[in-house]
Amino acid sequence: MIQSILANISLLLFMHLCIQSIYFKEKNITKLKFEKSFMQVLITSSAIIAMFYMPIFIDEFRFDLRTIPITILAIIHGPLLAIPTLIITSIWRFAVIGGPGAVPGVIFGLMIPTFIALGVFHLKKAPLTYMKGFFLYTLFWLICDLPIIFFIPNGLEAFQDFWLIRFVSFHLGAFTLFYFITLSYRNLELMDKLKHYADHDPLTGLYNVRKFSEMIREKKSAGSSYIAMLDIDHFKSINDSNGHPSGDKVLKDLASILTLYSSNHLLCARYGGEEFILCIEASSISDAYVAADLIREKIESFPFQNIEGEKIGRVTISVGIARLEAPDQLNEAIEAADRQLYTAKTEGRNRVNIEKGHSHTASS
Repeated sequence: MIQSILANISLLLFMHLCIQSIYFKEKNITKLKFEKSFMQVLITSSAIIAMFYMPIFIDEFRFDLRTIPITILAIIHGPLLAIPTLIITSIWRFAVIGGPGAVPGVIFGLMIPTFIALGVFHLKKAPLTYMKGFFLYTLFWLICDLPIIFFIPNGLEAFQDFWLIRFVSFHLGAFTLFYFITLSYRNLELMDKLKHYADHDPLTGLYNVRKFSEMIREKKSAGSSYIAMLDIDHFKSINDSNGHPSGDKVLKDLASILTLYSSNHLLCARYGGEEFILCIEASSISDAYVAADLIREKIESFPFQNIEGEKIGRVTISVGIARLEAPDQLNEAIEAADRQLYTAKTEGRNRVNIEKGHSHTASS
């Protein structure tokens, strides 16, 4: 009996490992594509069917832990995965195995617990805790085993003999699977966060230079692309007058403005300090100039505030633009744009400067 219980729990763990391998191959854990959904249904169904052939014998009664995987599947993923799994396993139990225990085994061991679990899926507003899980799986255990009292001769006496073993084994299987699923989700979320922090600037949330360079170099061709270097004018004075926390807030607010303009044709990142970098796809350098100047005007008119909610006066930027000749010539384009930025700074700031010497100064 102990060996059969451990065999059922081992099946649960093997099922979890197989499903976990699917999730760890998925870059975005919030996505579950069709083929991955299909594989999860197949793996869960196979585990349940395997349990049909590995029963836990207590006297003349046969039990297994089939209820646990299908209800956890229903609670986590809902009807999209639970209903196909229920159909597959029910048909197998009826058509392949059969026998007098097929009807109660499917109704009380699979169907009713699954539909209750689907109700939990639709009603839950917070993650399932261990305490809530304990009460829920106590209910599932009762649904599975209490019918013995009513449908089997001397069922009450039999139930009194084995209820503790069934209760402990049922909860041990549910707790073990729930624990490892929770652990896997935490690991997946941690991996997702680490990947995000590896690609993004922690203060502004924009791409960092490494990711920006990688995305540029992955382009098959530069096309009509231009690199723009943006620098906040007199940022040191902003920090000195309002404090570094307020300076950080200015950086974050400015990054939010850049994000508004971000699209398939405009990629932005934080270059370092108060400097930002853009890659603008435009038909000409004049169009790139117009796009950059719209951003400059938006920033100039934005009501920047310090951390106490007080206005800190006008914040402006200077911009230098240069053509990106090829994806592998990003460094050269950055140097050229930086020279134009330096020119914009020396000529009065709050302007966009391009290679041909065309610049724009804000009206006072």
